Amino acid sequence: MVSGFGTTRTRAGQPEPAVMPPTHLLRYASAAAAAATASAARVAQADGCPIKSNKPSGGGGCPIKGSNNMPATPQQAKAPGQTTTLDTKREASTIPQKGGAQTWQYPSPQMFWNALVRKDKADGAEETDMDTVVAVHNTMNEATWSKILEWEKLRTGPPPELVRFTGRPHDLSPKALLKIYVFGHPKPFDRHDWVVSRGEEERRYVIDYYSDEGLASKDERPRTMHDYAALKSIAVDARPALDSVGAVLDRVVHMPSLRSSGEASPALPLRPPSSMSEDPRAMIREKCSLRAKALASCGDDEKNCADAAIALQHCVASVVCPREAEAFREAAVSNKNAEQAYQAMDAALDAWSAQNGSVLSERPD
Repeated sequence: MVSGFGTTRTRAGQPEPAVMPPTHLLRYASAAAAAATASAARVAQADGCPIKSNKPSGGGGCPIKGSNNMPATPQQAKAPGQTTTLDTKREASTIPQKGGAQTWQYPSPQMFWNALVRKDKADGAEETDMDTVVAVHNTMNEATWSKILEWEKLRTGPPPELVRFTGRPHDLSPKALLKIYVFGHPKPFDRHDWVVSRGEEERRYVIDYYSDEGLASKDERPRTMHDYAALKSIAVDARPALDSVGAVLDRVVHMPSLRSSGEASPALPLRPPSSMSEDPRAMIREKCSLRAKALASCGDDEKNCADAAIALQHCVASVVCPREAEAFREAAVSNKNAEQAYQAMDAALDAWSAQNGSVLSERPD
């Protein structure tokens, strides 16, 4: 039997469920494109754009179209140091694009890898993972659109079209804050805002993406873009932003009525299910094992050992104190205030270890 991230086949030629990559790779699918028609896995943007910014380019100097927040020129060349050839084919979504007769195009595996490398987010990912990351990303986007179409049943006019979208991975929505601080729900791993139009009338949707680590072992690689059941660990919470009286009425009155009649899927609960319990130690072992092994094998080279120790610290921090970890990464890349950012990250790690015990000294897997 041949194993891998694609579909496997037995000697009899019968297909088996595809093997999924480690759980944290699912989240690359979400951030690595901020949606490309949105959604999701752990952090980075599909073409370096778009992400919420006051600058005319998406973080990596990538020009974007102001009309839809999409990159003006897709990046399809090989990334520096890339050793494998990745597919550059882009799959068409089923999501209508505003102002044109075509649908939105999803990023290719090559575009995803370029974005991860350019954003310095490729730690823990492999070039050969990209086909699966793209499959997950595309399925999450289609699932998001299906949720939005349920809300669009409450509006009239021309067929809905997606105008633009924005990745907001660091901005918690009001509903997410309520779930976290009142009901003890884990944080969403990503957030996007989509703007949908019916003719000239636009409506903004807020989408939170949650990962249920207790169901991650049951995930499979989606066989098609609409194989939503394959991603059992990922939940999509899409709803209109409270930007108008109509949106408020839809959320408070009309959608509950639609759901009670069975014409829309049930709302996600405010309280987390029993399976949704994130174990930071397990996540650290999964994500940082290679960093721990690099530190254990650095030998007597002081510089290499120091670099390996900082890399391991940053990896652990990305799990237990992600804001400080991201601040340190940005400071190191820009070479501005890196020492202060490192001290802040180190202090946050010490505070977490004081409550939970150190994981840095544990034997790597």
